[in-house]
Amino acid sequence: MNIKIRKANLDDLEKIFELYNSLSEDDLYLRYFHYYKPTLDEMRNLVRQGDHVTIVAEVDGKIIGEGTLYKDGEFSLVVAEEFRKQGVGTEIVKALINEAKNRKLTTVRFYTLPENIPMIKIGKKLNFKLSIDEDEVYGELKINQEVSL
Repeated sequence: MNIKIRKANLDDLEKIFELYNSLSEDDLYLRYFHYYKPTLDEMRNLVRQGDHVTIVAEVDGKIIGEGTLYKDGEFSLVVAEEFRKQGVGTEIVKALINEAKNRKLTTVRFYTLPENIPMIKIGKKLNFKLSIDEDEVYGELKINQEVSL
């Protein structure tokens, strides 16, 4: 399987929307902390880049994962169910960390729910400092501008 990791563009809009529409209610709950399905207009803002950057993972023309890094260093991530546990999420997060370096950010962070084990595993694998309480997990990585992933 040849996975391409790259910045999203407006041509990806429909494919990213399809990715989000393919996610289960539980997946969307883990992403947004409540049941929520984004609209096409919200996806359009996502790929416009502005104060954030969106990275996609693509296989055979299909968007199978998406991560967005915001100007404050917080990021979000989703991966299509059939492509999980294959390193796709880790590669997207690595690309987001490199984007953060390019933007001269000193920290990247994520918030997730304690039941989102895949995101917690990615955080551990990439040496994020994790703070866990009963209803939220916070991951933070201080960025060394000299090291690339």
